[in-house]
Order: sequence, then structure tokens, then C-alpha cells
Amino acid sequence: MMKDILLDRRYWAYYLFTAIVVASMLLLEDLLEGENDYGPMLVEYVTDIPIFAMITAVISMLGYHIITILNEHLPWEKALWKRFIFEITLVVLIVVLFTVVGSLFVRHFEIMPEDVDDDLGFEILALIMFFISTFMIFGFHEFMILSTDKQYLQYKAGVLEKQNYLIKYEALKSQINPHFLFNSLNVLSSLIYQDTAKSDQFIKKFSDVFRYVLELNQEKLVPVKHELKFLDSYFFLQKIRYGDHLIMKKAIDAEALDKYIPPLTLQLVVENAIKHNVISNEHKLTIVIESTVDELVISNNYQHRANFNGSTGIGQKNLIEKYQLLGEKLPDFFLENDRYVVRLPIMNELAWKEF
Repeated sequence: MMKDILLDRRYWAYYLFTAIVVASMLLLEDLLEGENDYGPMLVEYVTDIPIFAMITAVISMLGYHIITILNEHLPWEKALWKRFIFEITLVVLIVVLFTVVGSLFVRHFEIMPEDVDDDLGFEILALIMFFISTFMIFGFHEFMILSTDKQYLQYKAGVLEKQNYLIKYEALKSQINPHFLFNSLNVLSSLIYQDTAKSDQFIKKFSDVFRYVLELNQEKLVPVKHELKFLDSYFFLQKIRYGDHLIMKKAIDAEALDKYIPPLTLQLVVENAIKHNVISNEHKLTIVIESTVDELVISNNYQHRANFNGSTGIGQKNLIEKYQLLGEKLPDFFLENDRYVVRLPIMNELAWKEF
């Protein structure tokens, strides 16, 4: 980042602007004191500008490091007044330091007028100049960092929105693809002649699935309890197809129900479990959903379909990228004691409001 600043024309333009302001004030001070030797005054003014620009650059490097450390350990949003007082104090200390060093330097090399050698005029003037320069450069750094953060947040929001639409598209496509419709309508066709009451229930659950997907149009996160309710509708449709060979157990704490999760996350995990594992009378698939303080843990007995080659991994990849864009801990997928386990982070109410 320091290299970027050194190569950034905006910073050097501001250093030059600050140097011109300081040099102009010194010139004005000479004019107000009645100086009329304009030639040397102009030469001094022109030579002061690059000197002050370099001094400002040095102060800028120091200021940038200080602001970076403060942003990490004492950000504005967490302690506004404490940060303000702390930063002003540091500015004053830097000004005093540069004033003392500058005074010692010019007195040692005798590069100031003799008429101010025995009074405090030079120190007071230097103090004012360094304060103006330091205050301006700190303010500029704060502005640039704020501007950069704002641009990053806008970029992140744009990427997140794009990714959100992609996930909703993939989810909607997985629900309404011809294969899913064909299987569901086949099940419904059989049910109508076998069990009228169950076929009516099937139609309602089928409708719930589509309604939930369509209602996600404006949502980035949803409460866990809503995801579980949707999952019940989705699982009912799968249960009709696989019967008692497919089992789902839930043990969710009440506290976890009011936390938040990306939409269709649970459905995706359960769908993958059904898609990738053998389900038969001899190999029943049991899916267990549990909660911890900050995660949902979904596991199933691992009985992988060796001949299955229809997965592209897009769903899992999008799920990971969704969490990355939210700035949250990533989901975890692993095998443990013959069970396939997925750990999904869930967000609390505060994180949801901030997001």
C-alpha cells in the first residue's frame, strides 16, 4: 500500500498543494512585516515549495501508518470521540516533534535570518506551519481511506448482488427443471388414484416449494426457521418418492431458529445428500440436522453412488462464494466416521442488521 501511495499522483498533487499553502503563508508573513525586496522573496517562495512538499510527504508516510494502526485497533465506528481525541493528540505531538527538530536543524546550520535568532518567532511560525501541514495531510488520508472503503463496499455490494442472482437462478432452475417436474408429476399421477388426501397434500407442498423460491427475489438472508419450514415442504416431495427409505431428523435449538442463513442453503445440502447417495430398502438414508451456537450441522450416513456422474459442483461452489461475499466463516464439508458432514455458519440478528 505504501508503494501505491508513493506512485499515486493524487497524493503528490496534494503534497504540492499543501506546500504551496504553507509557502504562501510564509510569503504573506514577509509582506505583512513590510519586506519589499521582491526578487529574493520570490526565489525563496519558489525554493520553499519543493522543500515543504518533501517534508509533507514524510509526514504523510508517518500519518498513513498511524491511521492504519488506529483503524485496526480504534476504528471510528466503535469509539468516535476517543479516536478523535487520540488522533488530535498524535497530530500535536508530531507537530511539536517536527518543530523542535526543524528549529535545531536551521539554528545549527545557521540558515535563518539573524534578527530572529534570539526570539521565539521562528519556533512559533514553524509550529503554525507544521500544524497546518500535518492537519491537512491527516485529513486528506482520512478522506482517501474513507473514499477507498466506500468504493470497496460499493464493489462488494455489486458483486454480492450479482452472486445472489446467480444463486437464485441456480436454485430456481434446480426446482423447475424438467427432470424435477417430470418426477413430481409422475408421483402426483400415481397418488391421485391411490390416495386423494395425500395427493392434495402433495399439491400444496409442491406449491409451497415454488412460492418460497419466487419470494426470494428481494432477499439476501433468511431466518433459519423459514429455511426449515421450506425444507419440510421440499422433503415431503422427496419422501413421497423414496418412502421410508429416506429419513430426516432435526434437533435445532430455539436460539438458532432466529438466526440467519443464505436462502435455499439447507435445501441445497439435503438435495446433494439425496442425489449422491444410494437410497433403497437395504440402504436407508438418514439426514440429521443439528445446531450449535453459531452453526447448523447437517450429516448423513455415507453410501455414495459410485456410478453417479451428474454433479458439476456449481451449487457447493456458489454456496462457498456466497459466504465469502458476506464476510462470514466458510461452510465446511468433510467425511467423519462414515458420515458426510456439512457445517453451515449462521448469523445473529446484529450481523443481519449490519449486512
